Formats: sequence, structure tokens, C-alpha cells
Amino acid sequence: MHRVLLFALLVAQEITPQCGGAPASTPAPASNVQAIVVNAGPTNNYFNGAFTSVTLCVPGQTTGCQTIDGVLVDTGSSGLRVLASALTLSLPQQLGSNGGPIVECAQFLDGFTWGPVETADVKLAGEQASKVPIQVIDERAFPNIPTSCSSSGTAEDTLDALGANAILGVGLFKQDCGLACAFVGSSNPGFYFSCPASGCQPAAVPLVSQVQNPVALFPTDNNGVVIQLPAVPAGGAVSVTGSPTRRPA
Repeated sequence: MHRVLLFALLVAQEITPQCGGAPASTPAPASNVQAIVVNAGPTNNYFNGAFTSVTLCVPGQTTGCQTIDGVLVDTGSSGLRVLASALTLSLPQQLGSNGGPIVECAQFLDGFTWGPVETADVKLAGEQASKVPIQVIDERAFPNIPTSCSSSGTAEDTLDALGANAILGVGLFKQDCGLACAFVGSSNPGFYFSCPASGCQPAAVPLVSQVQNPVALFPTDNNGVVIQLPAVPAGGAVSVTGSPTRRPA
């Protein structure tokens, strides 16, 4: 089942010669330009998905990094979510105030992803965000999914179900939940759970510890994303290549 995306794409204008001068040339990519491609994705059956690569590192390490391909760029969500089957790194687990592992139920229009919140350094193009909370989609480590989560739709915990090795959410909000998830009580929507051996219970997670758009955590060029794609002929194309460019702060 494929994700319903809310895409807002900016089509790049064609470069034209200046009056009385030589044709303009395409400038070299800047350090804040990340290549993307619109194609059928790693499952070869995705429709109009934009995919890129993301490099993850164990926090504070320059070695022990992994580049993950087939990452879906999603402007309708916030935060990085990686299939455990695509991840070879051992990342630090986030813990709640009671010492229990923090696990997230991220709910989408067509299903949900369930798995622990872990921490990684995230690299895109020439920039890095440090100690970013990400979701590792993995039901095996925490198989007892709360009913409030499992009843929200279909589990998207495999490559075939997700249609990508990971989701890079670069939506309008910094965190994937916000203030509602920072407090306990009836207003908490139940995105985050503390899961000690005794079972999973809804948990309050501070904003800084929630899964969030890594672009907002870059030291510079952290004020949003512009996605640029070339013009597509009327008959369509098998794939096109473009770039999401981060705005300067």
C-alpha cells in the first residue's frame, strides 16, 4: 500500500541565453543541494514518488556511517523513519523518564509505522544535523503493539508495504507531533509510548526528543526546503531528476 503524499513541487525554469551574451550555463550544485529522483522507487512500483539518499552515523562518530538509498521525500510529514531491514548501524535508544525505551506509533492516511525512537547524526548533501531523534520501523523488538496504534490502519513495516527503505519527512512542522505529545493526559494523541518489560504506556516526550525534520537542525540552511524538478513532457517520463534546496537561515 502506497503512502498518500501532499506534494508541493516547484518546477525549475529553463535556463535561457541573456540578450547579447553567451548561453547561460548550469551552476555547480551548492553544498545545500541534495539530489532527488522521481521514479518507481526501490520496489519498482511506486507512482510519482521522489526518492533520495540519506547518510546516518552513530552520534559523534565519523566512521561507522551508512548511506541509505531509496528514501522517500515526503512533504506531508516531519521526521526521518528508517526500516530496520535497511539499517545496519546500532544506534542509541531513546529512554523515557521512567527508564523505559521510547517507541513511536506514527499514523498516516494509509497506515502506521511502529518502532523505537533512536538517535543518529543525519547527513544530507554537505551538511549534518547532530543527535537527531529518528524512528526505526521495527515490530520485532516491541511486538505488543497497543490497540490504539494497531487499530489505526495497516502496519507499514516492510519494504513492500512502505514502498521505500525510509521516509524523509520535510513538512511544515519541526516535530512530528508537537506540544500535544509533550504532556500526559487526554489531550495526548498517543504517538509516543514508554515500553518497559511490563508493557507499553502512552508517554510525554519533550519537543527536543520528538522525531523531527532534520533540516531544521542543520547549523545553517535550516529554514525550509524548496523542491525543484525539470519540466516534464505532456506524455510523461519514466523518471526525472531534481533537488530539494534548503533555504538559508
